[in-house]
Amino acid sequence: MRIMDTRERLNEQMKSFMKLKLNIFLQNHAAMIRLPIFDKPDVSIILVLYNKAEYTLLCLETIKAYADVPYEIIIVDNASADETSSLLSKIQNAVIVRNNENSGYLEGCNQGAELARGKWLLFLNNDTQITPSLLSILKHTAENTANCAAVGGKLIYPDGKLQEAGSIIWNDGTSIGYGRGDDPFKPEFSYRREADYCSGACLLVNKEIFYNVGMFDQMYHPGYYEETDLSMKIREQGYKVIYQPAAVVIHYEFGSSSVIEALTYQNRNRELFFRRWENRMNDFNSPSSGIQARVPRRQEVCKILVIDDRIPIPQMGCGYPRSFKLLEGLAKSGCAVTLFPLQFPEKAEPYTYLLQQQGIEVLYSVDNEKLNLHKHLSERNNYYDLVMISRLHNIREAAHIVKNTTINQKIIYDAEAVFSYRDILKQEIIGNPLPEQTVQDMIRQEIDLMKQADKVVTVSEREKRFIESYGIQNVNIVSHHLGVRSTPKTFERRRDLLYVGSFTPNSPNEDAAIYFTREVYPLVFKELGIKLWIVGINMLESVKSLATDHINVTGIVPDLWNYYNDCRVFVVPTRYASGIPLKLLECMSHGVPSVVTPLIAEQLGLDEETVLVGNDPRDMAEKIIRCYTDKTTWQRLRRNGLKFVEKEYNSKVFQQQILQLKEFPSD
Repeated sequence: MRIMDTRERLNEQMKSFMKLKLNIFLQNHAAMIRLPIFDKPDVSIILVLYNKAEYTLLCLETIKAYADVPYEIIIVDNASADETSSLLSKIQNAVIVRNNENSGYLEGCNQGAELARGKWLLFLNNDTQITPSLLSILKHTAENTANCAAVGGKLIYPDGKLQEAGSIIWNDGTSIGYGRGDDPFKPEFSYRREADYCSGACLLVNKEIFYNVGMFDQMYHPGYYEETDLSMKIREQGYKVIYQPAAVVIHYEFGSSSVIEALTYQNRNRELFFRRWENRMNDFNSPSSGIQARVPRRQEVCKILVIDDRIPIPQMGCGYPRSFKLLEGLAKSGCAVTLFPLQFPEKAEPYTYLLQQQGIEVLYSVDNEKLNLHKHLSERNNYYDLVMISRLHNIREAAHIVKNTTINQKIIYDAEAVFSYRDILKQEIIGNPLPEQTVQDMIRQEIDLMKQADKVVTVSEREKRFIESYGIQNVNIVSHHLGVRSTPKTFERRRDLLYVGSFTPNSPNEDAAIYFTREVYPLVFKELGIKLWIVGINMLESVKSLATDHINVTGIVPDLWNYYNDCRVFVVPTRYASGIPLKLLECMSHGVPSVVTPLIAEQLGLDEETVLVGNDPRDMAEKIIRCYTDKTTWQRLRRNGLKFVEKEYNSKVFQQQILQLKEFPSD
């Protein structure tokens, strides 16, 4: 006698459990499933049944437990011969259709759709169990994705293996669930994207569009390939089918039909599908194309690998607010983006999820071991059109790996700025100016690294000119963008000074905080008696120790709105830095007037119509006192700061800059 393997034993145990649960429910005369009643349901859930009452019970229980939008349930029973009839008699407030014969899954779905009151139809197999927030996630995705007609979820087998993360159509008409049999929580299966189609086991469809394209086609009766055909008709009308990984469904598969019967219908209907859509099969990849098939041939998409230190956490500063915006911008421009965190590969929430929901594949390590770039590029040989490397130490480590792994790979170096210039300034500030030859050697070493790239990206016209002066020709500007969110408090209702920064080892902010509290703030406090708030991620005891009765060192805060709304003047006492001051831009976007060092004003090209500039400690103190006490000056700086951000750092300018990244001069 053959010994059953582990999976078979688990399946048998699960079936026994479900049968037992159904029997207990049916034997309990008081037991009922009372569904809620909504006058205007958003989603009409359509269940087509043919026997397997035990599956249906579990499905209904999860819907009642986890459905989180107004809904209705429409049940079409195809003449079930088991306990289904008894089960349906114990369900209240569902629309129930009882067919005299088994008309098939496809016809049952169409029957249910014709009775639906919701804007959205959710076709759901009865051998599924939904998970929390499934309905709201599907609905939100559909309503917030341009030209979206259908959304499918991530289907997982009861043993924890992936059934599909969206499905792929091959150019011979066959299809496959992407990732089938793999770990469902791998990064490659966890980001939202357009799919060839999604399984009808859990598929949200716009009812009006479903009607307009002719519903499920009867030629595929009794079932299989009807949702594949539907996706083709949807695209013919200019709409999309979206895979949403956050909408998770447990699916038994073939729980409502036999495996042999299912495979028979699949093979027959594949031939029907291919004949109908043969003239569109060139839109799809061949079965041998591997990961390339994630991005269908019909989509002219630039596939870009972005290599950075980590999954960007904007609150950390250090350029990560811009890194986050850059990833968002690349996705919005139509690129298929993969983020590779080279130095710190841990998953960072909620930022990983936020990026995944914008269609970005975010790689990470489950054990926090460093990711292997060579292995990744080898496994995806010739997949990427562009590789973008951010930060100096990353191009030093990664450029030769990229070049040695992929032939003729285009590389963009996101330099932001010439960072050696920051170190040169630092030595001047601490009274240890470097010899001119040492200065030039430091800059040349950095420029030589830039020459490994086909294009260099920087954040400002000032940095662009400096880099070009050393012979680098293909230099683009990609700066930053912020939405203007002017804080409402008036001049009279505000108090105190604010300094926001990321206080991490070797950052210019440590020097700035110590310099300001020792050299400038005492002069201001003597005159005004006001407090100083030092806010932001803080890993430094040297900054924490600055706290006094009048100096508040808060550390990181989740939302800076109240600080921007309550404080009267923002200070940027930075004495050495490169790039552009992102926190100053953020502060200006909130309408808080600022007093800054000459370096900071130069980085953004600002004059004293927009910020006040303190040339030395006493001058900075006097400018702060003036801004703090003179309402006319304060209002002028606030007004001009808001205008500056709105004009120079808006999303339209930023997206135009990103679009230029994909343009290269002819070789």
